Amino acid sequence: MIKTLVFHIGDPKNGSSSIQKAMQAGACRSEEVSYVSQPELNASALANAINPNKSTREKRRKRRQKLFSEKAEWAGANDADLGLISAEFFSAVPPKSLIRALNDFMPQYTGTARIIAYVRPHAGRALSGYAQRVKTGTELGTLDESIAAQKERRMLKYAPRFLRWREAFADRFSLRPFLREEMRDGDVVSDFFHTVLQGAPFSLDPIPSTNESLALEEVAAMRRVQGRLVADEVPDFLRLSLGGAIGRAMAGQPRRFRTRMALSRAHAQQLRDLFLEDAQQLDQVFFGRSLMVASLEAAVEKGADDSQSLEPLDYYSEAQLRRMEDIAGEIAVLVKAQPRGWRLEYQRRTGQRQDRVEDQKNPEVLRQNTAKVWALLDDLTTELAPATAAN
Repeated sequence: MIKTLVFHIGDPKNGSSSIQKAMQAGACRSEEVSYVSQPELNASALANAINPNKSTREKRRKRRQKLFSEKAEWAGANDADLGLISAEFFSAVPPKSLIRALNDFMPQYTGTARIIAYVRPHAGRALSGYAQRVKTGTELGTLDESIAAQKERRMLKYAPRFLRWREAFADRFSLRPFLREEMRDGDVVSDFFHTVLQGAPFSLDPIPSTNESLALEEVAAMRRVQGRLVADEVPDFLRLSLGGAIGRAMAGQPRRFRTRMALSRAHAQQLRDLFLEDAQQLDQVFFGRSLMVASLEAAVEKGADDSQSLEPLDYYSEAQLRRMEDIAGEIAVLVKAQPRGWRLEYQRRTGQRQDRVEDQKNPEVLRQNTAKVWALLDDLTTELAPATAAN
């Protein structure tokens, strides 16, 4: 039986994909501490099963029963010092919901389970979060509009949320700053295992970069691509996976745009005004020195004089953008006709599920549908590349 469970809860945009890839690959080796990682790439389904904002109460109850029972079997079947469970969706879960689930299904871990979280400075998180939401089609407005709406975004009010985790788990909750100069070896994967192993020596195999951020030009184009998917009423869960697939495909392209998104000085000042108090509280309670405040101040100092353009026509011709929209329209027809098939295959390819299209009803229909979607995504990736751009 696993001796101690360790939950890595994100936050989002704090290197979770790299951490999970290293966990799944068994990249960390330690002679002093043994560990076993969750069998799936990420435990998002487990986290969503105890998130009161996800699905109906009855559906959550059934999924909670199934998934936590499976995790209890996994914990009982493995002999290791540590069991690692990772999903950034845990960051949106009330800590007491996790405690109740542990009490109900794995009470032997309620008093010993550890929690590890990372926090990215407010300005960087606001920018990366905007790019991520555009990629997944949950936000299609301008960066100006996104910055103006930050006051309402609860996820960037870090201190109250992380304080709830500390209150629930006391000194078993660790909050690490997502700052290169503060992380072990300047790397989140190395820092994660150093924290997990509580300082025990280890070696780490190199892990290729994963889930790279889209370039400025690519984010601009995705406003049109995802806009077409929204207009064609593609459900949120499918747009999320499609955006993820496009991002992964772009990461593997030898030719792509490389302009990094950056905040203007005006945007950075707005974020400083909004989150200075929260940054001060984080520094005081969790770090004992100025990290989050210093990062807010640095964002203002380093901010550009002017805002970057996120207008697609500044980087692509109208003909190219129409081709992207046409491809997105074809994808919309296919995924709406077989909403489970392609997404299942995407999750299997990314290690989030083990079942296959072949295990479903009408597998040949699903296989043909899925192949067409992948082919269209390849076409879309080609259109996004700079080799086809007007400039």
